Amino acid sequence: MATLSLKNISKIYDSGNLAVEDFNIEIADGEFIVIVGPSGCGKSTTLRMIAGLESISGGTFKIGDRDVTHVAAKDRDIAMVFQNYALYGNMTVYQNMGFSLILKKVDPEIIHKKVMAAAKMLGLTQQLNKKPKALSGGQRQRVAMGRAIVRSPKVFLFDEPLSNLDAKLRTSMRREVKLLHQKLGTTMIYVTHDQSEALTLADRIVVMSMGHVQQIGTPLEIYSDPNNMFVADFIGTPPMNFFIGQVKGDSFITESFEHKLNAETLDLLHDYVDSGKDVILGIRPENIRFGSEVHMRVDLVENLGPTSLLHGTISGQNVIAKVKGWQEIPSGEDRTFDFDLKSACFFTVGDIKEHSYRIRKKEN
Repeated sequence: MATLSLKNISKIYDSGNLAVEDFNIEIADGEFIVIVGPSGCGKSTTLRMIAGLESISGGTFKIGDRDVTHVAAKDRDIAMVFQNYALYGNMTVYQNMGFSLILKKVDPEIIHKKVMAAAKMLGLTQQLNKKPKALSGGQRQRVAMGRAIVRSPKVFLFDEPLSNLDAKLRTSMRREVKLLHQKLGTTMIYVTHDQSEALTLADRIVVMSMGHVQQIGTPLEIYSDPNNMFVADFIGTPPMNFFIGQVKGDSFITESFEHKLNAETLDLLHDYVDSGKDVILGIRPENIRFGSEVHMRVDLVENLGPTSLLHGTISGQNVIAKVKGWQEIPSGEDRTFDFDLKSACFFTVGDIKEHSYRIRKKEN
């Protein structure tokens, strides 16, 4: 069990490529942290620096009170579960799980107790004499997790462990990882590009893009209160809808539509009213409902049982609405909607999504 402190961590390769810059986080003992972002954002590099598999170019990394910035991987008391399982094909499940302890010359009786306890926890007791090639993908991943568990490390690291599994098995394994954390109570850091995994697993989420942390917060904070357009767009399925326009009088006006603003929203956008400045409205699909303000042509309906996704266009701009119930709307028909502005986000206009920042109410 351990707290982790990463201050101003950076990674610059010999080529001069800056992979990670100014990464900062304090991780509580037993916390489950998920680092999420698109390919190439620096999340796996950050995890490998924590593991000691990549050198840290700048900053300080502590486990508890111990500075391990330049300590070798084998001396950090960290266990890592890889995407490709990294199992020994010539060994049984039992041998794979106990191998690290065998190398340390731990008493065979202790090894047996640890392996059997981990196997029971992971549902592998019937597979212990099998070799990896006889196992399913999910079973192999559980063996990799079991190998980490028997070491009783201070920190578990997961590097996209479920990405090689099919969708149904990913959902099942995601539940197993969450249950494992609840049983062990050990500090865990999990890297993924799948925002659904991040939202369902994490105590806190770290959203990264282009080597920088864009936001750190609970799943609810990240989803409902994004710092910028990148976070708002990356987190959430389907993604947030965005409209650029101006505030004129008591309305938000675009080339496509006009929507009246309530007093609270007008107060938030006080500096933009009749200023001629553009502002971006972000609205999640579930916050678009049937109403009277905005006309949308519905092109496609995805009925999901209790809800339906309506894919359409507002004056040529693609929009997705998520509404209650089973909807039978012929393709090409118009429907009228309202936006729930209490749940909407407004952003400044930046050159890229990372630079389009959330407009927040000014503190008095």
